[in-house]
Amino acid sequence: MKKHLQLKLDNIISSLKDQKVIVAFSGGVDSSLLAFLSKKFSKETFLITEKSILYSEEEIEEAMQFAKELDIPHLIIERNPLSDEYFRSNPEDRCYICKSGLYRTILKIKEEKKYDIVIDGSNLDDLKDYRPGMKAVKELNVSTPYIKYEINKQEIRELSKFYDLKVHSKPAMACFSSRIPYGQVINDEKINRIRDGEKFLKQTFQLKQLRVRHHENNLARIELLPEDISKILINENMELIKKKFKQLGFAYITIDIEGFRSGSMNEPLDLIS
Repeated sequence: MKKHLQLKLDNIISSLKDQKVIVAFSGGVDSSLLAFLSKKFSKETFLITEKSILYSEEEIEEAMQFAKELDIPHLIIERNPLSDEYFRSNPEDRCYICKSGLYRTILKIKEEKKYDIVIDGSNLDDLKDYRPGMKAVKELNVSTPYIKYEINKQEIRELSKFYDLKVHSKPAMACFSSRIPYGQVINDEKINRIRDGEKFLKQTFQLKQLRVRHHENNLARIELLPEDISKILINENMELIKKKFKQLGFAYITIDIEGFRSGSMNEPLDLIS
């Protein structure tokens, strides 16, 4: 391991020593590494995962499996962000609303169970994008060790690989509401279309990373990795996609020639310096 990365790792390990830690655990590579390090070096570790319509069942199952394999106590809390009318209206601070609700619940559990800290897997790269959820993390004094010790996504993957964690190459995840442009209402119908559309594409064409963006007039904009676009743009495959997406209720189906990119819904916003 490179010396500078070892130093960053040592800093995280030191911050966990003698602590009773709650990890906000999504099952993604970031929080999985934190869960592993906390289990290995802290006094006690407890994982909390949110279950809601905004996340796939597969993600929840993978989170549960990881916790089981590492023998870490794990709590699934069920929330329904769509019960909040302001959240459903999909404002630009949508993630702030959701994160505030989640972390207030986690912090209440922290006090009840007498844990010392709650840690979050936000990393240095998250500061480069528009991430209103970070405001909630700061306001509620949730610890973000990757940001504190200047660790980016690639370094998290390197550390995960160093510890032989299977999640080291796991694709980046995001909640389904992030597939809907700001200002356009979020509802069960749209979320279900997005979820079922992505599941179909992944299973039918063995794709690992993609997004189905849900625009006005029931238009689907499919983002794929560059190497997968040519694989999909075959008449037979396009016919399969058209048939399935029409069944799901999409009126128009498009392939984005710019390909997959995290946070593409932020591109129209003049919010990133």
